Amino acid sequence: MDEALFEKLGLTKGEIKVYLALNNLGESSIGPIGSESKVSKSKIYDILDKLIKKGLVGYLIKEGKKYFMANDPHMILEYIDKKENELNNTRKEVQQILPQLIQQRESVPKKRVAEMYEGFQGLKAIREELMLTFKSGDTLLVLGAPKIANVKWEGWFLDFHRRRIKRKVKMKIIYNANAREYGEIRKKMKLTQVKYLANDLISPNWIDIFQDTVLFVMVLKNPLAFVVRDKELANSFRSYFEIMWKNSIS
Repeated sequence: MDEALFEKLGLTKGEIKVYLALNNLGESSIGPIGSESKVSKSKIYDILDKLIKKGLVGYLIKEGKKYFMANDPHMILEYIDKKENELNNTRKEVQQILPQLIQQRESVPKKRVAEMYEGFQGLKAIREELMLTFKSGDTLLVLGAPKIANVKWEGWFLDFHRRRIKRKVKMKIIYNANAREYGEIRKKMKLTQVKYLANDLISPNWIDIFQDTVLFVMVLKNPLAFVVRDKELANSFRSYFEIMWKNSIS
């Protein structure tokens, strides 16, 4: 049985072991559950209580003794539905306080103009944040889009484009020469222009140029994103991009 799947549901390792033990044993008292799950007796009562609250385990009392059993496996789907409802409610609550959080963040003096983000989630978070600075009709410039990034994160990129186009934000992309298969997909998108660097100019890194910010991305095993929030730098990179655009291949 794939325990990793149950971990995705938010169950602890102890809860998973006890649930699977019960599912295998059927109706059982504490002793056999401990032997089957390899969980200490001192922890089993607390774990069973949590599983009961989650609707995954039930119990009955016979001759003054409590016996536990795993509920119908379909209850797992009901548990997922419950978690989804809780997340949806949480999402609504977060959406209500977002304007206040954004206002507070923007009111703080910008002491730093340079920031570094590590890992894919860090890269994704800062790129999504910077994308929100664009208004309808603005243009995101991408210089040196590498093939390796598309191989690793094409699903995210396509979703990013879908949302960008919905917000009517334009995009000009200069791809590495070896990434034509991905560039050709972008050419078919609305509000999107694509060109390619010469064959000998290939790099695993790329640069995003936003209105007042430049994002440098290094596609390492653990990617790094370096952000510089400076309008003059963004303008200079914008000029450099236009030179590269004129000299790139359609």
